Amino acid sequence: MLIGKVVADGREATIKSTPALNKLTIKNIYMAILNIIKNYIISWKYRNMPKVYDEYDPNAFGADVVAGEVTRDDLTDKDFQTITLLEWVDQRWTDFCVGAGRSYGGQGTEKRVMSWRGAFALGCKYLGYIPGWGISIMAVCMGAVKWGTPEKELCKFDWTKTRNWNADWRNISGEAMLNAAKHKQNSATVIKIQPGWDKFDTFRAYLNKFKDKKIVIQTGVDGHNCTLFGQKVISGEIKIYGPDSYGRKDKNYRIGKCVDGIRYFARSEVNQLFNGYIVFDIERELVELLNQVNNKGIKLEGNPDVYIVYNGQKHLLKNEFAMWCWDIRDFPEPQDVFVLPEYEFNKIPEGAEAIYYEGPRYKKEYQSSQRIIQIVINKGIKSVEDLINMD
Repeated sequence: MLIGKVVADGREATIKSTPALNKLTIKNIYMAILNIIKNYIISWKYRNMPKVYDEYDPNAFGADVVAGEVTRDDLTDKDFQTITLLEWVDQRWTDFCVGAGRSYGGQGTEKRVMSWRGAFALGCKYLGYIPGWGISIMAVCMGAVKWGTPEKELCKFDWTKTRNWNADWRNISGEAMLNAAKHKQNSATVIKIQPGWDKFDTFRAYLNKFKDKKIVIQTGVDGHNCTLFGQKVISGEIKIYGPDSYGRKDKNYRIGKCVDGIRYFARSEVNQLFNGYIVFDIERELVELLNQVNNKGIKLEGNPDVYIVYNGQKHLLKNEFAMWCWDIRDFPEPQDVFVLPEYEFNKIPEGAEAIYYEGPRYKKEYQSSQRIIQIVINKGIKSVEDLINMD
């Protein structure tokens, strides 16, 4: 429709009107409003259902195996924070809180604002289906390991679409999936609580020990994700804290008081939390190998040197005779010895050499072995059969 003419620089130009709604038709507006209403109905229907549930994989890689156990030296009374937030996440009515937690973790390791929608959807892809409501922390962490997490700008939550549309990994663009692959995490590990420790001290020790790696701990309670990234002394009491997933709003919770979007947990409250997960940038193949040979002896074929694998490193034990007969300081006694191919053996970083001492095992095993050796020498025994048939 012609609406007028203008003259500029002696030239006449015709101005035509464009459709007032551009490409967004009345039907699109209607569908968007309908989806928004549906989303709020769904969120109301599931308002008392957990957004996150606890899940423990019996084959999960323990953080102690991958990165070493924590010690009392890893505990501190000082305030610290592992990452600096680049952007707050507000999940609003959704059940995507675990995706928000993974987004916060990605802000630390990737130094970019990561997509909480993408993290949740790729967790669904790991499961192979879209849960009716909620998801486990393990599933979202494993999605980040297998496919990565896309940056937010390439995979924003579409508030005009349904919850299931946003949770469907097939609705993530090819460009976003390629971007996610650049931000793949190498391994997700569960934190195993050490004997004699509670969850509170274990969590804060891991946070402090690996604060330079910009880690967060993802856990949860009462059906909601909890992201932990630091500790703070408040009125003389140490508390562990982290960002909630409702922006800077202060939500009311049974435990973990929320102040300006940060949720604080006392010792008794942390001890009620779910299993904690950490994502480490440690080669997956190495992680799997460490879990197979943890606390066991390893050696190369044709080489008498035996090492014990402990705290993510191999430690020289000299040879199998010494390993079985002497007491070893600061290491568990290995129960088996594995012969590894050279490429696997070399993957495991080398730590300090083991220190032997004459303890209970030495007195029993070493002295017994010495008597057997002396008998062999005295009798001129040359084979196992000779030893068995000995008078």
